[in-house]
Amino acid sequence: MNSINLINGNIITLNEKLPRINSLSIDNGKISLINNINKKFDTIDLKGSTVIPGFIDSHFHLKNFGKRLNLLDLKNIKSSEEIINLVKKCAKNKNSDEWILGFGWDQNLWSDKLFPLANNLNNLNINQPVYLTRIDGHAAWVNSSAIQKTHKTVHQLDEIDGGQVINDCILIDNAMNPFKSFLPDESIDNVKDWILLAANKAVQMGITTVHDAWQDRTIVNAIKELISEDKFPIRCYGMLAGNDRSLLNDFFKNGHYKDEYLTIRSVKAFIDGALGSRGAALHEPYCDDANNCGLILISKDEFRELAELCYKNNYQLNTHAIGDRGNTYVLDHYAAVVGKNNDRRWRIEHAQMVNDDDMMKFKQFNILPSMQPSHCTSDMHWLPERLGEQRLKLISRWQSFINLGIKIPGGSDCPIETGNPLFEFFAAVTRQNHSLLPENGFQPQEKIHSQNALNMFTKWGAYGSFNEYNQGQIELGYNGDLTVMSDDILSARPKNILGVDILYTIVNGKIVYKK
Repeated sequence: MNSINLINGNIITLNEKLPRINSLSIDNGKISLINNINKKFDTIDLKGSTVIPGFIDSHFHLKNFGKRLNLLDLKNIKSSEEIINLVKKCAKNKNSDEWILGFGWDQNLWSDKLFPLANNLNNLNINQPVYLTRIDGHAAWVNSSAIQKTHKTVHQLDEIDGGQVINDCILIDNAMNPFKSFLPDESIDNVKDWILLAANKAVQMGITTVHDAWQDRTIVNAIKELISEDKFPIRCYGMLAGNDRSLLNDFFKNGHYKDEYLTIRSVKAFIDGALGSRGAALHEPYCDDANNCGLILISKDEFRELAELCYKNNYQLNTHAIGDRGNTYVLDHYAAVVGKNNDRRWRIEHAQMVNDDDMMKFKQFNILPSMQPSHCTSDMHWLPERLGEQRLKLISRWQSFINLGIKIPGGSDCPIETGNPLFEFFAAVTRQNHSLLPENGFQPQEKIHSQNALNMFTKWGAYGSFNEYNQGQIELGYNGDLTVMSDDILSARPKNILGVDILYTIVNGKIVYKK
């Protein structure tokens, strides 16, 4: 029974006609009464707690999040030496041919800020292949045993289009591809376990819907099985893997897929890499790597063909682009396919670095920037050295987009970031780290009002998935997806946002998390 009453709450509806209410009822998964209740239902007395439309994370990676909870955790480690010691310790508990996998290292946190050398791992005298993924997912640090598994030389890996090998051990973007078939098998049972683990972590953070930003056939089938087993606690908007033409053709043939918990009507593509690994495509070279303008990962012909297929089959195209050249590349292809005055709502995932001319293209061609506020505050410490002061104004231009009337679906890119929507909300309104630095925020002209920050993770996320008439607001007939918090984040001081507790997460009228 998906029916429940909430009373005595500070309920923020995001409905302009009735912005605040104090009670509601959910019947059979839908909001059925406002400022009134059905006395036949179980009732929760909120005692003044705040309720919002359920958080929507518009850029999430369910499988990767669950999987990486089982890897060596390399986040926030301050030196390569510490990582090497972790690998050495891990090797003692592994068979000689068993992979050592880790995630989260970032050379920008180390004193020299340099990529490690091949000998750092090779001199450990271990037999196990080592594959350590960088925090952005666009680079991997490997040892010689791992390279030998691919039956390719370093030179051959370096020659791959859209890829690069640095120091004979750092794989950038497409240079990682040959390793995928040799890494541990991702069976459907493993993938189901990882997705369930991730989904249960998500509801603990108040998330009711995720836009899953890369779904291959195994991921799709795993989620369908979890739903059929009544184990999947959240809603999911899936983006199909753009490099799997067989998968795309199967979905294009059958049209949009939709049930109560899973919707698939979009495709994900990658155009460039990330700023942290200098793979994001720039118009001008990196300031700390004068011969490098980053990488374009898909040829013009291949990307144009994918865009035309998505358009023909009425599937939304959501493309990863971070650098200014990457964003220009995507926008120009989108514009040539969708034209002006369209309602296709094609998205650029990240849109992290955008020049003034391209800002206007977003508006002219109804392109949505799907953005992750914590990317800005995670990267801001090393961006001046990487891009130079003159280009910093191009980074994470949230307020500029809003000034143009453009809706921004907000996300976290979890597990690149933690996935906590309160952290994302905080980053959006402050552009500060959790120590409240810099004092006025990084490029403070792009800070946004708390109301718009909440819109990013509710109404605008719903709009970005064509679901604005079912979720993102508290209104009669809308989904009974709610997040209950200890405090009102719209009126809280910024420093207090990080301490807000999630008390309940409700999806389809069911309490899927209770503190």
